[in-house]
Amino acid sequence: MVALSPRCFPVSQKEFKLNNWFWSNRQQAALLRRIVDRVRNSLELKVVLQTAVDEVADLLKLDRCAFFWYFHDTNRVQVVCESQVRSMPVADDRDRPSSGSRISRLGYYSMETFGALSAAIAQGELVVHPGGTMHPVVGGWLGKWGALLSPQAPRVEPSVLGAMANMMVPLKTQNGSIGFIACLSDRPRRWSAAEVELLRAVAQQIEIAIGQAQLYEKIQKQAQRERLVNQIIAQTRQSFELETILRGAIAQLLEALQIDRCLVHLVEDPTYRGSSSALGWLSHPLQAQQSTSREKHLYEVCRPPFEPSVDAFDTTGPITRWVVETRRRVVISDVAHDERIGPNNAEYQQAKIKSSLVVPVQTKENLYAILYLNQCSFARYWSKEDQKLAQAVSDQLAIAIQQAHLYAQTHQQAAESAAQAKHLAETLQELRLTQAQLIQSEKMSSLGRIVAGIAHEINNPINFIFGNLPYIEHYAHDLLKLLKTYESHYPVNPPELQKLVDEIELDFLTADLPRILSSMRAGADRIREIVLSLRNFARLDESQCKIVDIHEGIDSTLLVLQSNVREDVRIIRSYGNLPSVECYPRQLNQVFMNIIMNALEALNSTNRIDKAIAICTDLIADEDIPEPMIRIVITDNGPGVAHEIQSKIFDPFFTTKEVGQGAGLGLTVSYQIVVNQHRGNLKFYSEPGLGAEFMIEIPIRHSAPVEQPIYALNGSAV
Repeated sequence: MVALSPRCFPVSQKEFKLNNWFWSNRQQAALLRRIVDRVRNSLELKVVLQTAVDEVADLLKLDRCAFFWYFHDTNRVQVVCESQVRSMPVADDRDRPSSGSRISRLGYYSMETFGALSAAIAQGELVVHPGGTMHPVVGGWLGKWGALLSPQAPRVEPSVLGAMANMMVPLKTQNGSIGFIACLSDRPRRWSAAEVELLRAVAQQIEIAIGQAQLYEKIQKQAQRERLVNQIIAQTRQSFELETILRGAIAQLLEALQIDRCLVHLVEDPTYRGSSSALGWLSHPLQAQQSTSREKHLYEVCRPPFEPSVDAFDTTGPITRWVVETRRRVVISDVAHDERIGPNNAEYQQAKIKSSLVVPVQTKENLYAILYLNQCSFARYWSKEDQKLAQAVSDQLAIAIQQAHLYAQTHQQAAESAAQAKHLAETLQELRLTQAQLIQSEKMSSLGRIVAGIAHEINNPINFIFGNLPYIEHYAHDLLKLLKTYESHYPVNPPELQKLVDEIELDFLTADLPRILSSMRAGADRIREIVLSLRNFARLDESQCKIVDIHEGIDSTLLVLQSNVREDVRIIRSYGNLPSVECYPRQLNQVFMNIIMNALEALNSTNRIDKAIAICTDLIADEDIPEPMIRIVITDNGPGVAHEIQSKIFDPFFTTKEVGQGAGLGLTVSYQIVVNQHRGNLKFYSEPGLGAEFMIEIPIRHSAPVEQPIYALNGSAV
């Protein structure tokens, strides 16, 4: 489209010479080569465009020259570069505004700014506007030339970007973008056909340079995208910490795209499964924040001077809900004109967000997060490369989050498996201990039955003897009385009778018979006491908790172990005044037997002369103790226990004896009986070379034991 004016201006000789100069093909080719060489010195698009406008402005002696892009999807124009103002004005520039009054025209413009030219710009047509009227002959000639370039009817247009005269030469890139070289003059100017032809030729070469620069930029951005994705992949391989991966990715994305804010919002609670989890979490934000903190769902990096906006971020905002519902990307160049946000959105105003690119972080099954890229310093048009880079990062983050979730699940399953294995190991250990306790209990039960059986078998004849002793004493007394009476009536015995008296030593017999009967009574009493002690130790008829005398249990245990006590071992008893104790007497007797037997074995292994075992009892009545307790201390002066094994003496199956001599269960069972069954304490103290001391503390009364006793195979409590 060519804009012409019928108004005429005088043509000076200098201008005609200039036109003739332009029409010189040789010179025009040289100028074109010079511009092309300078433009192609760089592969950076910004440098290419800036060089082009500077060269064109210098060649045509323009007041300004700019380059702008037209974006069809947003129907806007972006001026990306403009020529520098000339420092030395020519004679014809006296009436122009001073360079100091000019302002930068860079930025975005709506199509309304260009008025009627907007249609020509949208179609990518040539625009020539002299800013006044020209001679009819010149105008007709330029119109014919322009008609060859554009078959559309010419029209007169107002000023563009503050210039009275302008010529805008279109160029189209390989990716379909439309750009314009805008030659601007602050006063009316006649654009010659040679100038138009030269600019058309320059535009063609710039199209090639732009294509190369865009290809280079595309390759660079692709390399940058691949480098960023590779960095995220490397971070994912180095660590499965989700926070580390997300913070590193958005920080790199912030620098790569030169944005002001980058925020990632985890919309899925990791405890949820399925594609509807994100909507479920968003519909109950307060409930979700009770289980996991806000900081674990929002991660943000921002560029100074902008402050973090995590605290003000609305997790149920309109864009978040739209992305969750549609699972599609949101591209917003101006948030004020987006219907979903609106011009008065407090969150966006507080964060000073002008443009936003929002990308869902998702797989085919799940939406894991939403990636927000926000520009605050200016309104930004998000290019396709920007969107591709953001989408590539989003796809990789989705994989990283999925892997982090899988790692967390695997780690949790491993922890659960380890806990289950530990529980099974503990259960197996408890079963082994229970089995050992049952075996030990069965041994003690067998011993008790043997002791009880022996006591019973002894008790029957002893009772028979003990029951007949009074009659024997009575009969012997009567016989002796009769004999004395007979001697008083017949003092002289016949020879044969006297001989018998002398043979049987009647005087000694009558004196010794009462003493023999008395010894028999004493022996029978002692046997009865032994039988009673054996029965007290066995206590087969006392499997439940009973009130007993602890001293009787200790004495009966010592009686059973009497055969194991050597002559060089002294047993020292120091009993206090103890009340009757509510306990399991048979189990406590087993504890006494295990500890005393260990002390005897320790003493038998040493060559000490003064071997001794001391058994002391006393009553503990302290204000700090809720209920009174009794204390039994069993001490020996044997070799003691080494420090490195003292912590193991109560462990199941631990023994210092040789193989086959000990099962390592005596102290373990004793600990279970005192601590678990009687709610007491079993303490151990030892110094190598000085002996060992076991302290048993049990309450006098306990109505609810911590653990019920284990019953042996014969039904008796362990």
